[in-house]
Amino acid sequence: MNSLIFEQVFQQKEDFLPILLLADDGPHLENYLENGDLFTLSLKNGKTVACAVVIKKQKNTFEIENFAVETSFQGQGFGQQMMKQLITYLKENLAADELILGTDDVSNNVAFYEKCGFTITHKISNYFLDNCDHPIFEGKVQLKDKIYLRKKLK
Repeated sequence: MNSLIFEQVFQQKEDFLPILLLADDGPHLENYLENGDLFTLSLKNGKTVACAVVIKKQKNTFEIENFAVETSFQGQGFGQQMMKQLITYLKENLAADELILGTDDVSNNVAFYEKCGFTITHKISNYFLDNCDHPIFEGKVQLKDKIYLRKKLK
């Protein structure tokens, strides 16, 4: 995995929508891309394996708005490598003290983020039912609750 390239993308962010849409089906993606920082993890041949969109929330707190690994690369450690690189970048370049995120409670996302050192802070019941204009499913299960997690970086 030492042949991976981690970088911030400044132009043509929409080129990464196919990967980003794996983690979020909403129209908020355009807003995230416009207002957030897009990071990618790619193989040396240029194939992007993971993407993340991060937005500064407060002075030293950043929120992951989107985190996705290309389907064919899932379960191979690329997500953990992406998270490790992202955290290092945020700490060293943006003086980040804390990283937060929200995810569904149906997929294995919570377990993944806990493996990366995040802890659950709270849950918003019926978040996806109350805030989405159409039902969202993970497999055959409809998303209802949103789980928030936090990782202290210092």
